[in-house]
Amino acid sequence: MTKKNLKPSVAGSTGPKAGNAASRGGERAGAPQDLAQTLEARVYRAYAGLTRSEQRLADVLLEHQMELPLVTAAELAAKAGVSKSTAARLFRALGYSSYPEAKRAIRSEQFWGSPQSGLAAQEEPGDAAPARMMEADLENIRQTLAAIPDQKLIDCAQAMAKAQRIRILGMRSGEGLAHHAGHYLTLVRADVQVLEVGTGALSRAVAEFAPGDLLFVIAFRRRPRALVKILEAARAAGAQTLLITDLSAAASARVADMTLRCRTQSPAPFNTFTAAVTLINALAWQMHAQMGPQARERYRLIDRLVGEFDDVSTPAPLDL
Repeated sequence: MTKKNLKPSVAGSTGPKAGNAASRGGERAGAPQDLAQTLEARVYRAYAGLTRSEQRLADVLLEHQMELPLVTAAELAAKAGVSKSTAARLFRALGYSSYPEAKRAIRSEQFWGSPQSGLAAQEEPGDAAPARMMEADLENIRQTLAAIPDQKLIDCAQAMAKAQRIRILGMRSGEGLAHHAGHYLTLVRADVQVLEVGTGALSRAVAEFAPGDLLFVIAFRRRPRALVKILEAARAAGAQTLLITDLSAAASARVADMTLRCRTQSPAPFNTFTAAVTLINALAWQMHAQMGPQARERYRLIDRLVGEFDDVSTPAPLDL
């Protein structure tokens, strides 16, 4: 897979303090003091030039960044399945003289989770070029799909196809993506619902989870503290849980039965969720393929009813 080197202003995804986040039922977030020198900014500047083993370790660093002050370089290398010498090379490539220096720098960073992590201090109108955003989106899609084994995607779609009911929950920036997922999943199967958030609706929805259900959660950086408790409640009720998130998720990813991670890095001062849209599309397509004739018949029925009930226009056939 060809890697494109995103420019130093690419924003990264930061994450939770995993040490005691789960016990609090949430994940904390904020923004480092020197945005251009955060771990994320360093990783995304260097990523394209790293070896495959260094990239695996870099992915582990991003996923467990809030735990780094508490673990050794050898433990990190073991998580990534690489040697200690690979770890030493990676930290030098990231601009740290040693792992202890990296730990001190990471410990001093505050306000983890800002989408502006790594953003250049000054922007010019020419920096906001559509081509830069396109390249960032394409690279996010490539790296996201390359990191997810095909069988894992198939297993997730199979769980969705076999579930008695699917309940979709989008939190914060995941709310719009939840409606996107709901639109396509309802074309494929029945008993799919996008859950409302707020005014007590979520509590009532969680109380209705039952064995055989599947809770499909879409939540990225700055996840609400309640997320872990919601996932735990769903599992306690016998429901399966599927989480689409970014590399920073720790407590929530440990609780979910299935986790799919997306890259959301962007040259803009906000994250981009193009890779998440692609992943949702792929899940819906795979679920359609697994459900076979049942899904096709439902789609045909909905298509016919759209023509009868909805005020839509379609091109008239050519009179040749």
